[in-house]
Amino acid sequence: RGKSTLLLILAGLLTPQGCTARVLGHSVDAWSPPALRRHLALLPQRSALMSGSIREALSLACPDLPDSAAWEVLRAVCLEQTIRAKGGLDWRLGEAGVGLSGGEQRRLALARVLLRRPDVLLLDEPTEGLDAETAMRVLTGLRGYLPDAAILIASHNATERAWAGATICVG
Repeated sequence: RGKSTLLLILAGLLTPQGCTARVLGHSVDAWSPPALRRHLALLPQRSALMSGSIREALSLACPDLPDSAAWEVLRAVCLEQTIRAKGGLDWRLGEAGVGLSGGEQRRLALARVLLRRPDVLLLDEPTEGLDAETAMRVLTGLRGYLPDAAILIASHNATERAWAGATICVG
C-alpha cells in the first residue's frame, strides 16, 4: 500500500484496513458519496479524455461553463496559449486526447478537476512528464485558482515536493 492507495482511501474509493481516514474533520465512511464529492476532488494518476472539443471536455465538470471561466482555468494550468494556438475552445481532440501531448492531456484533466472548486484536492503525480519550470508554473497556477483548498499531492517528483508546504513519506 502506498501513496496512490492513500488518495483512494481519502476519496472514499477504498476502505481503510485497521485505521480511520478523516476528511474535513469527519471519517470518510461517515460522508455520503454525493456529500464527499461536493467537497473533495481526485485527479488519479491516469485520467481519461474523450474525443470532442476542449469546451466539451471542461463542461463535463461544469455544465454551462462561460468562456471566461474556461480560459481562466486553462491559464491556471498553463494551457491557454496552447489551446488558443490550436483554434480555441471549439478545437476538437481526437480519441483519448489525441492532438495534445501527454503533459497537455494531463493538464486538461487537471483543469477539469479544478473547475469543481473542491475544498480538498487530491492529486496523484499531477505534473508527471513536465519539465521543472512548467511544473512549478502549473503548481503556482493551481494554488492561485484554489487559494483556500487543502491540496494533497502523491508524488516522487522533486518539483512537487519542493512546492509543497509539508511532506509525508508513505511506504
